[in-house]
Amino acid sequence: MSVFRVFLGSVVLAAISCTPAAAAEALPFPLFDTQVHFYSNDFSKFPLHAEHAYMGQAKMVERATDHPVTAERVFESWRTDGVGAGVGIQYGAAYESDNRYLLSVAAQSGHRITPVIILNVDDPSSPELLRKLVAQDGVVGFRKLGKKAKDGSYPWLASAGMLDLWKAADALRAVVELMPYPRSPDPVFLNQVAQLADQFPHSKVVLDHFSWPNPDGAPEYGLTAPYRALAQHKNIYFKFTTENFERAHGDMSLIGGFVKHAVDIFGADHVMWGSDRGNTMMPYAKMVSDAVEATALLSARDRRQVLSDTGKKVFSIAPGK
Repeated sequence: MSVFRVFLGSVVLAAISCTPAAAAEALPFPLFDTQVHFYSNDFSKFPLHAEHAYMGQAKMVERATDHPVTAERVFESWRTDGVGAGVGIQYGAAYESDNRYLLSVAAQSGHRITPVIILNVDDPSSPELLRKLVAQDGVVGFRKLGKKAKDGSYPWLASAGMLDLWKAADALRAVVELMPYPRSPDPVFLNQVAQLADQFPHSKVVLDHFSWPNPDGAPEYGLTAPYRALAQHKNIYFKFTTENFERAHGDMSLIGGFVKHAVDIFGADHVMWGSDRGNTMMPYAKMVSDAVEATALLSARDRRQVLSDTGKKVFSIAPGK
């Protein structure tokens, strides 16, 4: 990186980090948030299914009761913080695979919220349900979380039911969004994903939270050889969120370097931002401000792709496909 670019980046960082509102207003385009988790406190109409929530059932109930993430609240934040639209990611901690609330929010959003659902991979009717929801409800894909097995592999990635869903997503050119546990970088997971991306080349594979790279500094910024190898798989995309920022303890110079390095490796057309609202409990204005600041070292064109255009393109299904 040249001295001039470092100086310029420092100037831009200083210019946009004064207030969250100023960060949003500094950009000539609205942001597209690829990760919002919606949940309601209307438990009679939309009961929680939080028995297996990672933070505990009581905590999930408390969140939904006191801080529901509704379309009204999100739209107000978007209006004040410079976000135009985004993706609703079904929140398994709240509803598991009961997608009714997310679909109701998306249906009433005027196409501002694009839904990504969770499906029961053991239900043989799930592929057909995916096709139906894509055709009728604007769904653009599904999300799957899973744990590492004792032998170090991730068998859920290619279970019989999951392969059927991969096939359906491939035919639809839909999103398959993946998040492994534990939350740590794992070459085994990345290699399995690469093989499946090749097997289903028309699916759009999105690695949630960038698949947890360690927030190391230069020169790799945690993007070690197993990550870099994914650059050759053009249907694999990378989403960074506030979770990644928190793993870097809010060190914005480190985060900015990470985002710039990621774009250099994968291209701005394969990197996107998501707030993780509803899961990460932080003021939304701060999330937006951090996203803007994190992209300060990018060119104007790359910044627009990362904060808006890439997400819009990936989380869509072209007519007739």
